[in-house]
Amino acid sequence: MNRPHESRVLVGCPDARPPAYQAVAGLAAAGMLDRFVTAYYDTQPDRTSSARLLPEPLHARWNARRARRRCTGIPVERVEPHPSYDVALSLENMLGRFSGVARRAIARARTDRFDRDVRRAVERTEPDCALIFSDVGSDEALPACRRLGVATVLGVVHGDVDEERSLLAVEAEVAPDFFPLYLGDGRLDLRELDRLHDRRRRDLEHADVVLVPSEHIAKQLENKRVDRSRIRVVPYAADVDKFRPDPDKTFTQTCTFLFAGAITQRKGIKYLLEAWRKVRRPGWRLQLAGALPQTLGPLRNYLDEVEYVGRVGSREMPALMAKADVFVFPSLFEGSAVVTYEALASGLPCVVTPNAGSVVRDGVDGFLVPARDVDALAARIESLGRDVDLRAAASRAARLRALEFDWPRYQAAVIDAIRQIKARRVAA
Repeated sequence: MNRPHESRVLVGCPDARPPAYQAVAGLAAAGMLDRFVTAYYDTQPDRTSSARLLPEPLHARWNARRARRRCTGIPVERVEPHPSYDVALSLENMLGRFSGVARRAIARARTDRFDRDVRRAVERTEPDCALIFSDVGSDEALPACRRLGVATVLGVVHGDVDEERSLLAVEAEVAPDFFPLYLGDGRLDLRELDRLHDRRRRDLEHADVVLVPSEHIAKQLENKRVDRSRIRVVPYAADVDKFRPDPDKTFTQTCTFLFAGAITQRKGIKYLLEAWRKVRRPGWRLQLAGALPQTLGPLRNYLDEVEYVGRVGSREMPALMAKADVFVFPSLFEGSAVVTYEALASGLPCVVTPNAGSVVRDGVDGFLVPARDVDALAARIESLGRDVDLRAAASRAARLRALEFDWPRYQAAVIDAIRQIKARRVAA
């Protein structure tokens, strides 16, 4: 039930990104959640899955998918699921291998349909506020909110669109061998990217308040003349109970460096591998956790120099991080990578770029290095590998830093932003 005098908030987000689920759970706990419009959501987690008739690998994959589509604290009676979005996404991925025209058509249809679904929910319930995440309310839901006088909060989960366009132009010139791996197996469709970027610009036009996960993105938006008074920086978080340091870890001259994420050029993989080639030595190892593209291309020349551990599930990732010594994530374009918060929570000093949107403090719990700067990246990797005392101190600082950024803090910040909108409207 909504509590008296609290805003009734509708949330729209089709996928299972943690910031959306955590925002919904926080709003529910505060008595502010009207409904959560999403794609598939496991509203019956205790039900025995009919997928048990599938072969064991497929059954396990289905159960893992169900587990990702539920969150403690979200009341299922407030969830409005639209699983057709997931069906369309599967078709898009399958048919897109053979036809760019089909891929674009399905992508546009699923996005437009979900936009209409959110708009209909807004019109049906007329909430006080709508929290709508990037890309999904640009043409119908957000304009409907403005027409009905519903306050709007935009949850930005990506970097600035003009920054991405600029980096793509640079990457095509300076790293033509790795450029086809910008999205790994995902095809870089510049026409569809233009359409997506246009949607994101319209999102900014319609929103009363824009939530961004990093100061890096806030500055990019300010440069585009988005009034700073509309921008709220709300960093993400990690589950600090799930991701914890290994209490028995000792710091020695051996060192395990870990990268976790899609092994793509968007994550800066070329620059990491080149930096590693400069500094690797006996007793040091670089682990790559994530999906390799089916076509390895230039990656093939580096893989015998690293330890590829493959895809790592959410249940196994905490143990992998706890065993590592340093986390390296030289991403070129992010919103704010949740994996960096998880690494900090695991007590890992982090070497990241500003583009990663991390809360790492340079020289305290890790290092910030400019994107594409192989020499700077190599120098920071080497300093943490060689200096055991530095690594130990940064490890302790990393854990303390993560404790400042847990999900309850994120939930409280989202709720505060919504309450401030209501207060301003009452004052007006």
